[in-house]
Amino acid sequence: MILRIRTTADVELKLSDLDKKLKLSSKAAIMRLAIVCSLKMNGDPRIKADEVRHYDVRNQDGLDYQRLTVFGQMEEYYKILITEFALNEITDEEFFPELTYYHIERGVNYLNSEYRYLNDRDKFFNKLIELGDK
Repeated sequence: MILRIRTTADVELKLSDLDKKLKLSSKAAIMRLAIVCSLKMNGDPRIKADEVRHYDVRNQDGLDYQRLTVFGQMEEYYKILITEFALNEITDEEFFPELTYYHIERGVNYLNSEYRYLNDRDKFFNKLIELGDK
């Protein structure tokens, strides 16, 4: 069982920026928001330019996070959500780190883009609430 996940420098930069602006409890809280936002989007988060990417820690140049830090006590629920989104059974290695990382990456890119567009914390959270209603 893999217990750590490493981000890229780009994702880490965006997490740090969002952390400063949103003032949530931690970067892990932003990662959890990112996963949920990614799950609201269509398609496999690993696919980019019609190519399926695979998580390889050697290509990750950001920070390490423990599995427990990313999910807290809710890992089982996130695994159910990600499995449901994938529409088939997934192995533990697919769930963590691969699908988890790519949902974080896609979600962080979405959150960063939305915050840059709205440039207001309250408007940003209202937008997330609207996303949840869809």
